[in-house]
Amino acid sequence: MLSSTKRCAALAADTASAHPTHARETAQGRRWVIVASLFLFMMINFADKAVLGLVAIPLMHDMQLTHGQFGLVGSAFFVLFSISGIAVGLIADRVNMKWLLAALALIWAVAQLPLAWPTSFAVLLLCRVLLGAGEGPASPLALHVVYTWFDDRERNLPTAIVQQGATAGVIIAGPLLTYISQQWHWHATFLTLGAVGIGWTVLWLCLGKTGNRQHNASPAFAVEVAAPRAVSLRCRRMLSDRTVIGVMLQCFVGYAVVAIGFTWVPAYFRLGLGFAATQAGWLFALQVAAQIPLGIALAMVSHRMLKRGVPSKVARGKLISTACVVSGVAYCSLLFGAPPFVQVALMGLASALAIQTFTFGPMLVAEVAPAARRGALLAITNSIVTTAGLIGPVAMGKLLGAAGDARGYEIGFAVTGTLLLIVGAAGFALIDPQRSKRRMESIPA
Repeated sequence: MLSSTKRCAALAADTASAHPTHARETAQGRRWVIVASLFLFMMINFADKAVLGLVAIPLMHDMQLTHGQFGLVGSAFFVLFSISGIAVGLIADRVNMKWLLAALALIWAVAQLPLAWPTSFAVLLLCRVLLGAGEGPASPLALHVVYTWFDDRERNLPTAIVQQGATAGVIIAGPLLTYISQQWHWHATFLTLGAVGIGWTVLWLCLGKTGNRQHNASPAFAVEVAAPRAVSLRCRRMLSDRTVIGVMLQCFVGYAVVAIGFTWVPAYFRLGLGFAATQAGWLFALQVAAQIPLGIALAMVSHRMLKRGVPSKVARGKLISTACVVSGVAYCSLLFGAPPFVQVALMGLASALAIQTFTFGPMLVAEVAPAARRGALLAITNSIVTTAGLIGPVAMGKLLGAAGDARGYEIGFAVTGTLLLIVGAAGFALIDPQRSKRRMESIPA
């Protein structure tokens, strides 16, 4: 006699087979619920990153930190960021993603809570290191879950939505966390983020699930156990692919923009451009807000090009390479001097274009990667490029110490712009997903 659980499962199967249209509609609705949940996941992820820059001035004052020390705190976030991303990425294709993402969100909450009360410089550093370890795998694993619900030609819009969660997180965090800091204390911002992280974890445990558009690899897993050298060879060949290299170069510089932005841009608005704290918070949010319409517009242009039969070498590769070049020009123009609001607008355009590397880059990697290794390759490439976070904030801190606030900021942004021009040109030469896909298919499983 069937147990009650088996009877329910049998009844569900009979219902699905009897009503295939209803089952498909349910799956269609479910996958957009997952996209919405992961949008919130990325929103919290980037609010956690942004909070340090938003409370930079009162935090530095209360803890008596120099520019160099604060730059070290900004870079501490990335000490384990990449290592964690690689380590988790290597097991991403073999574990339950529902529990893995819940564990990451819980780590974020735990890392924020000690900063809700007066603490030491050492504890501040350790909390940022722990937060980085929890956030390292977050973006590629969120996209990996999305890609289990959508085929390659359907991925532009859900990828853009999930990635725009990062933008929304900064937009909301800018004025809201600044207000909380002004009304109560900068410690209250960390308490707020800790509570929000716990809330999302509960929500995800109720709603989270992966789809079936993936090939799980028990045979591949057996090969990996039996032949680790073959696995190492496959990884090296995938990472040495020209498209993957082009994507990583662009995303590396794009992430330097992200890391410098979260650590130093709000302070630049206050100390370099002379805005008050509340104005700086709103301007930072508005600058980041430009990423949403621009990101969705680029994603839709790419999607329409793909539907017309334009190869993704053009519809994705050349499009994002052009965005890098335009972003580089905008950053370099800051050196020539302009009124403060024009500087904010130029930075908004430049950062909005540069961060699109993290929408198009994962789609390009997912397009060329073998399905059974997609999660691992997404996590590993993301972990490599986010090492830029170790360099950017501390380099800007040293530059500020040598050149002074306003001019030091502008020189730092111009250096970033020059790098964007270089990687944009490299993308035109290197990114060719069709060629790379043929090469990947020739790699033994």
